Amino acid sequence: MHALGNLRVARGVAARLARGGLAVLVAGALPQIACAGAWLMAEGKGQLIGGPIFSGTTRAFDARGRVIPVPYYNKFELGTFIEYGLSKRLTVVAAPSYDRVKAADPSQTYNGLGESLFGGKFGIYRDDSTIVAVQAGVLTPGPSIANSTGPFNPRRSLGVELRGLVGRSFEVATLPAFVDVQGGYRYYTQNQPGEWRLDVTLGLRPIPKLLWLVQTFSVYSNAGGGGFVRYSWHKVASSIVVDLHPQWAIQAGGFLTVAGVNAGLERGPFASLWYRF
Repeated sequence: MHALGNLRVARGVAARLARGGLAVLVAGALPQIACAGAWLMAEGKGQLIGGPIFSGTTRAFDARGRVIPVPYYNKFELGTFIEYGLSKRLTVVAAPSYDRVKAADPSQTYNGLGESLFGGKFGIYRDDSTIVAVQAGVLTPGPSIANSTGPFNPRRSLGVELRGLVGRSFEVATLPAFVDVQGGYRYYTQNQPGEWRLDVTLGLRPIPKLLWLVQTFSVYSNAGGGGFVRYSWHKVASSIVVDLHPQWAIQAGGFLTVAGVNAGLERGPFASLWYRF
């Protein structure tokens, strides 16, 4: 998540987006807790974004990507994202989350800390409309190894994530817009399979106080044995962010899993409150 105002540009589309206030999210936990956008926070400035995500399913994608019925599970997640600019090039990030999962099998229920990220983002290149950054962080153990047909066995181990981020602002029929593309890899201990991740966000501001976001989230595991199956999923989300005040905004939207392998067909709504400081 980021505020385009912190790009400190003086002209063009990026400047118009900055005057509009808050910019972009990766909402809550889609598929996990949010990761920061490419843009950096200004030195000494920060923001906090948090809110609930509701999801669940009685269907899943099997090993061939076909939809099959599975025992139900419902999930509530309270995701929080905090970032703060330590310098012009370095922004620290923290994304703690709380999960509450209710499954048909009582032994598969969970109530506690979700997979949370703590790390930092470093700017490599920046001009009036484009920014390139890298991010590294530590992932705490979480409740599940995958949103799969057996989603909570085993529980996810400690991990490390590295990702590259590119953001660019532009215009669509004179309206301010931007694209944010992120690619990364998550390494996990205890011989658990790592994950390749690709997140894409498109944002359009049709009016000064409203931002429309369309996002995709893709995960590919590199499982190749050791008792772990290969899995992947692809989720699409859409939401709107409404600026209430220069420091405050609210967001509401929903998401859907559109394809996958050994993954749950999840869908649900989400909301968040944004505060800049």
